[in-house]
Amino acid sequence: MEAEIYFSEGISPKKKVVTDLDTIALIPSNFGELSFLIGDCKTLKGQSAISRALWLSGLMGLLNADKGIVFLTKEIERDHKQLASNMNINIISELDFETLISKTCPNYKKVNSAILNGDTWDKYFLLYKRFPELEKAVRFVKNEFWNITDAKLKLRKTLYMIRTIRRELNPENQEHLALLIDLISLFSIALNRITLDIFNQYLLPETKENLSRELKIWLWGGMDQYLYWKKLYQLASNKGNDDEIELPEWNLFVQLIRQFLEEPYSTSKVPLILREVAFETMDDTSISYSFSKELALKNSQAAKFAVLITSYVCKAALLPKDFETLITEKLMGIQAF
Repeated sequence: MEAEIYFSEGISPKKKVVTDLDTIALIPSNFGELSFLIGDCKTLKGQSAISRALWLSGLMGLLNADKGIVFLTKEIERDHKQLASNMNINIISELDFETLISKTCPNYKKVNSAILNGDTWDKYFLLYKRFPELEKAVRFVKNEFWNITDAKLKLRKTLYMIRTIRRELNPENQEHLALLIDLISLFSIALNRITLDIFNQYLLPETKENLSRELKIWLWGGMDQYLYWKKLYQLASNKGNDDEIELPEWNLFVQLIRQFLEEPYSTSKVPLILREVAFETMDDTSISYSFSKELALKNSQAAKFAVLITSYVCKAALLPKDFETLITEKLMGIQAF
């Protein structure tokens, strides 16, 4: 919810907000990809419905989104709806909304999900006011992650962000734990794209050595970019020419990807499981949510992958063992349902 969009290649010292998005959704496809949907809600005072659709179409192109929804408070011209549909945008009014949802997800009222609690979203995005040292992480979750188009860069930046705040996190604080789980959820979004790209290239690599070598080069954008960053790394660290640039706990990361390649499409179901567990952890009410258990039951392989990803991130980010133990217990708990 509520992501600010900015021009990441701008020259200003402070990022300038271009516009904002009311909602973002990632929807697993039959081919294991996460289809990107963006939504806009407006009252349309002095503005036509098609103007909002044209604006959203431009934003879809900028963000490589597959589908758009414009939600309005008043009725819309049929011709405007038809033209918007040609741009893969659905314009709906308040009156249309209930019909749309009932026909596309008839059991939505029965979903008992922590993510549906608006108060928890507010609490999450205001977390930095009580913990100022976590502001950059909350801003990353809310805005920066969604402004990065390259999955490989998303992966590296998310892991870097977790390593950056690791000394500020307290495993006994439920809100800190929730933030970490949600960052791992974002990490799994990038991991899904990387897994599919590797699978589409090789299906199953012949050896671990081949996978390790080519994955390392590919993660840094190809041979030229890899050699460039490797040389910079060696110069900056004063290490020898034999030193490699790679993600932390590289062998564990290669093993992780190799395990995902056995069932790559299941990686698309991991982010929602992790985010739901994060929001359950953030929610301090006495409500007993069931959605994470339903997701784990329906997508057992994805739930197992969530445990593996958590283990890798906690080790790679140099987090105290308590974090991995606590998150794993939560994930195993929903699988035992």
